[in-house]
Amino acid sequence: MRDAVRVDLIVDSRCLLGEGVTWDELSQTLIWVDIDGKQLHRLNSAGQHVVRSLTQSASVVVPIRDGGLLGVSGLDIGVLGDDGEVGDLIATLPPNGDGNANDGRCDPQGRLWIGTVDRSGKNDGGLFCVDSDGVLIKVRDGRALSNGIDWSPDGRKCYHVDSLHRTVDEMALDSDGLPEKVRTLAHFDAIPDGLSVDIDGGIWIALWDGGAVVRLTPEGEIDRRIEVPGGWITSCAFGGPDLRTLYITSARIDLDPDVAKTHPSAGGLFACDVGVSGRGYTPFGKVPRV
Repeated sequence: MRDAVRVDLIVDSRCLLGEGVTWDELSQTLIWVDIDGKQLHRLNSAGQHVVRSLTQSASVVVPIRDGGLLGVSGLDIGVLGDDGEVGDLIATLPPNGDGNANDGRCDPQGRLWIGTVDRSGKNDGGLFCVDSDGVLIKVRDGRALSNGIDWSPDGRKCYHVDSLHRTVDEMALDSDGLPEKVRTLAHFDAIPDGLSVDIDGGIWIALWDGGAVVRLTPEGEIDRRIEVPGGWITSCAFGGPDLRTLYITSARIDLDPDVAKTHPSAGGLFACDVGVSGRGYTPFGKVPRV
């Protein structure tokens, strides 16, 4: 089960809470955020690492189809400006639960799916879908800590993490790309965080307190485990020109001092070749008809 794949530290970014890694095909750039550090990180294909300070914490930043970036701060969804502020709002999520959004990603139609958090035990968080016109649809309720999300290669299924429930759910989608049937695909002892689907339909999941990423088969069985020396393991995404590299973010906030001593690169960006390509990520905005 344990995979002997080599895992390299690519950027010693020392993020407090590195999250939301994704690949921007248009600019050939890897993007991730340090939520608690209020920073946006970018790594281009030439290996240049650029950090931008943000005026507010952003839990998600995704590319926009025609250029630029969409950011989510608190419950607000809008364009991330050069000043590091999320403005030109297109939607605001309902304030149920903790009043904060968490992880998100765009579906094959170019709509952002974004979840909210409720740590109270009442499960008042939800999962929402917003399009470029600002139309907001609640697609799931009963969420505690909505987290990683991605789609099957054929776009007919969506996989969604709830970290407090410690589950990965599979949503069968209708012709509009919205859930019509939901089942729990896997339950974990460790806390699942971000996820990303490969071109063969394998579901790669970052285990927050598990020191690893694991791969689920479409049937829900773990068939690979890759250890990552990054402290808390937060998210993963395939990037690079051929989408062959799995990038992994991590965090060091509130890390036990003894663990921190043995994980000096906690909060860094890691990468490995897992022998399979990613399926790519759709930017935000209406997908042109062909």
